[in-house]
Amino acid sequence: KCVFIHVPKCAGSSVAMSLFGDTPTGHLPLYWYEKEFAERYAHYFKFGFVRDPLQRAWSAYSYLLTNTQRRDKAANELVNKYPSFDAFIDNWLHPENITKQIHFVPQHCFLENSMGSIDVDFIGRQESLIPDFLALCEHLNVKAELQHINRTSRDGDENRDFCSAATRRKVREVYARDYELFAYD
Repeated sequence: KCVFIHVPKCAGSSVAMSLFGDTPTGHLPLYWYEKEFAERYAHYFKFGFVRDPLQRAWSAYSYLLTNTQRRDKAANELVNKYPSFDAFIDNWLHPENITKQIHFVPQHCFLENSMGSIDVDFIGRQESLIPDFLALCEHLNVKAELQHINRTSRDGDENRDFCSAATRRKVREVYARDYELFAYD
């Protein structure tokens, strides 16, 4: 009796596979569940995971660069138009574009109810994935081992040298609400 909100590039495939097996979760926003399953929505435990917006943007870009699956073909073509992550952010990542490609939609958009408020009972962080996953399992009263699925091989390192200062500023500007709501520095 739970609703998992799978925010793209926030360890959602790992969490979903670990908890639900092969049951597909997709990337549906919370407000969709609120509308489609109002009774369950009112009583079920709702949760999701978030990630530092810069790390998430880098992970999405890196993942889409090499992902040629049919469902992501257009996104693959989009990111491959740019010679680098910095060029992609500088030329494409703008408020009017981010809702056009699901991997770059702001995280809060997935976790908000129909009134625009964050309405989940638990928000885990990719940065503390293992302890947050264990706390979630304890709350759900399930025993599960966290699997690592769909990991981007080009994840940025902690010192963020994978991009320019201008890129970091632009990501912070475009995802300002995510930085604020989820308390990322």
